[in-house]
Amino acid sequence: MKKQPQITKQTMANLREAFWNLYTEKPVEKISIKEITDLAGYNRGTFYLYYKDVYDILTQIENYILDKIQEAVMEYLCVNDTFDISKNMGTFVELMQTYSRYSVVLLSDHGDPQFTTRLKEILWPLLNRFFIQTEGYNDYQIELLAEFYLSGILATVTKWNSNSQMTIDQFISFMVPNIFPKR
Repeated sequence: MKKQPQITKQTMANLREAFWNLYTEKPVEKISIKEITDLAGYNRGTFYLYYKDVYDILTQIENYILDKIQEAVMEYLCVNDTFDISKNMGTFVELMQTYSRYSVVLLSDHGDPQFTTRLKEILWPLLNRFFIQTEGYNDYQIELLAEFYLSGILATVTKWNSNSQMTIDQFISFMVPNIFPKR
């Protein structure tokens, strides 16, 4: 018997939602499949149709978000020889806002450190190509610059996202000239 795609999609969404509600309250290693399925209203067997374990569901959520960000970054790296930081940082901030219920948690102390590392790996080529001068520096010095800029940007976007008292445009207008002063 074939599964109906709409039902499969809805079941997966319900399981993800139940997992996420638990994950915002406690670490992934403390979440059981029984808790997820009880909260979502399914049995354990249904969970295993779609996910291997709780880490798999977290990984799939992370991969989805990172894929969206990677697509946006690759679009700018492959197509453009120049980069409008205000416009394109706005795109990144909009993505983080779109997925804010995930990104705020994933980028917090409670989140998965690998998510932050993978996000930095996606963003660094963009910064390195257009903004951060690395010519003449050794690999270690470049790593230090990357960590400084990426950690600062992610922390700032996370702070803004968790308590946005500015619109995206106001945030970008405030941050860009302070992070990337004109040379």
